[in-house]
Amino acid sequence: MGRRETFGEYLRACRLKAGYGLRVFAEAIEMQPSNLSNVEHGRLPPPQDLGTLTRIAEALGFPEGSKERERLFDLAVAAKGQKLPADLAAFAAKTPGIPVILRTLQNRRLSRKEIEDLTQYINRRLKVR
Repeated sequence: MGRRETFGEYLRACRLKAGYGLRVFAEAIEMQPSNLSNVEHGRLPPPQDLGTLTRIAEALGFPEGSKERERLFDLAVAAKGQKLPADLAAFAAKTPGIPVILRTLQNRRLSRKEIEDLTQYINRRLKVR
């Protein structure tokens, strides 16, 4: 099994693909260039706050709900262990019913396969018609 891509590797690849130099991008996301470099090279952990992650996603042109934006947020969280990504935590906190859904999933103790199947079902069921 291969090594997983890190937040820093993903961020750097996306920044370069978008045509940003390190200093210009750091300024766009309100981060010190040295800190950005350290994050990209794994010497500093990824940012965890919603504001910084949102600025990064917007600077890279990742629209809300896009796979790229989700990957950015998920990789940031993966570096810190088991925790809900900042964007999902904010959504869960302000959306009635989400805590009930999460609690139901927790109580059912679904396997990874069952969660994948449920996700596929939801995606098919809620597909834009």
